[in-house]
Amino acid sequence: MDKGLRWVCLGAILWGTAGLSAKWLIDQTGMDPLAIGAWRLLLSSPILLAGAFWESKRRRLPSAPPIGRNRWGILLFGAAVAGYQAGYFSAVKQTMVSTATLLAVCTAPLLVAVVARTLLKERWSQGTVPALALGVSGSALLIGIGGLAGLADPRYWAGNVLALGAAVCYGGYTLIGKKLIGELAPLKVIGWSFSAGAVLSLPALELPPLTHPAAWLALLYLGWVPTGLAYMLYIQGLRHTTATRASVGALLEPLTATVLAVWLLGERLGKWEWLGAALLLSSLFILSRPSREKFSQQASKA
Repeated sequence: MDKGLRWVCLGAILWGTAGLSAKWLIDQTGMDPLAIGAWRLLLSSPILLAGAFWESKRRRLPSAPPIGRNRWGILLFGAAVAGYQAGYFSAVKQTMVSTATLLAVCTAPLLVAVVARTLLKERWSQGTVPALALGVSGSALLIGIGGLAGLADPRYWAGNVLALGAAVCYGGYTLIGKKLIGELAPLKVIGWSFSAGAVLSLPALELPPLTHPAAWLALLYLGWVPTGLAYMLYIQGLRHTTATRASVGALLEPLTATVLAVWLLGERLGKWEWLGAALLLSSLFILSRPSREKFSQQASKA
């Protein structure tokens, strides 16, 4: 597995732990999901900005904020991050959770693949298409085929549209991030972008109940680990791999969440979920194998 995909996968594994934290906050404190998303961005911003400052000092890069056309890219990245939080959590309220996750998680890699191929002129290796197909199919089975029922129910159409909007935002910040890190230091990109996203999310912010002091610990974990640290790993990985491969690697998020639910919450997987996990792991195995192009390049150098 190449270095870039490895970093993306590590970040996705950390993303998979965010669901349990958010679920605990919603169930135990009654916090609004939109407020949790706003806190997630707000608390992660100082970590990411500190990382950007350290990166600029280590690499002797200018520490001033980006200017010119990069400024609009940063704002778009931040708006896409905030839009994903708002879109997905709002969708969960208005449609089936499995349907919202199915649309938001499984549609995004397809969008990224098409746009990256068309606009970024990314080259697909021999295993990209089968890995993408296996990864998306496996994630759909893992999330639950019952979520397909919510696609045809008119009561859930508004929520489904919001979930698709979240997928567009997720795909959007992946593609924008890939474009920006070609011109700016990776941690500067997410440091300023998440700060912009946090500002845009401020209207949804609310304090957790004073009767639940542990809520602050859960919020700090959510902001620092599956957001701050995870996105540091993700953006560094995106620098060394294609947007399409990164979007497939990010599908480890639902697999991690499922494993944690089985391990910590005692949930059980059915045969379709096990098949989905196998397909998803198969897609990552395909991506981790060196392509024939690399073999031929290595042979020519020998």
